[in-house]
Amino acid sequence: MISVCLSVSVSAQSYLGKIIRQVNLREGPGKEYGIIKSLKPGANIFIISLDSENDFYNVIDINSDKEGYVSKSFINVGMEVKRNEEGLFTSTGQINSSESELEIFNNTNLKLTLKLNSETYSFSPQQKKTITVYPGTCSYRASAPGVTPYIGLESLQGGQGYSWKFYIITRRR
Repeated sequence: MISVCLSVSVSAQSYLGKIIRQVNLREGPGKEYGIIKSLKPGANIFIISLDSENDFYNVIDINSDKEGYVSKSFINVGMEVKRNEEGLFTSTGQINSSESELEIFNNTNLKLTLKLNSETYSFSPQQKKTITVYPGTCSYRASAPGVTPYIGLESLQGGQGYSWKFYIITRRR
């Protein structure tokens, strides 16, 4: 079992975007940080927040699911990503603990990245993990290579178990 402390965290709004000129995805908000990879013009990104640091946005390259920083001058900001506030986790009943337990199942053939507030978890395809957390409100972000991240807020009750099955919905436009 993995244990983490969750606190209330309401982050700024997220957006989709496109890279407008070849640019480096960096480990931190500046040219002095290491290069994670190069992004080509037209690459789709998920902008975690329009709050910039040293004129860099914290982003996720949707194709690779790698998180890093890109100079905001190389990004065309697109549509806002709606945050789910209706609940993601399904209650599985009471547990013998004052904390909350989350049973997460990655029901895909992709690597899942799940961020709960500031803690990041990785799940292999078809992997299931149980995470113990302190009750309260948490923000979450679920992402996988080639998939637009899914974001939201969840209220977790103490002494309660929850489950969530990650799967991918394909929508045609």
